[in-house]
Amino acid sequence: SRSGKGCDMQVAYEPWLVLLSIVMAIQGAYVGFTLAVQLGAAIGMRRRVLLAGAAFSLAVAIWTMHFVGMLAARISFPVDYLVFPTLLSFLVCVLVVGVAVFAISSGPLSLARLALSACLMGVGIFSMHYIGMAALHASVHMEHAPAYVAASLVIAVAASGLALWLATGRARRP
Repeated sequence: SRSGKGCDMQVAYEPWLVLLSIVMAIQGAYVGFTLAVQLGAAIGMRRRVLLAGAAFSLAVAIWTMHFVGMLAARISFPVDYLVFPTLLSFLVCVLVVGVAVFAISSGPLSLARLALSACLMGVGIFSMHYIGMAALHASVHMEHAPAYVAASLVIAVAASGLALWLATGRARRP
């Protein structure tokens, strides 16, 4: 606790759950971006199905990575997850990631389109995480350090921008 009223909490992690979290993120991102790169050439119903599949796969990858990672934490008190905020965190992730993938695939890649898409996806990941943390119902009070919260937003946007840029295939072109 930053106020000095409590003590630092010791946390251990279950290695197999940490590994599962990483595997889920990689697998879901691979499927999601494989579908997303096909959006540019698709039209009509195929485009809508690819967009929905990409948004859903990427959101599942992001969401399960976070929640399985949270389940990997071994702490000394009971923890419950509230159903509504947990489901809301997933819905936010699907919707915002879907909008970001749509935005990046709706025309020629430009710095503005990439920045907008990265911001949308990053804010979606950031929002999903903190809504998910609000779903954590435990016998303790959590405080988030503002500097770490700001850093998590910057990292989410930057990582999203890199992932979207790589997914467009521009990184492989001379």
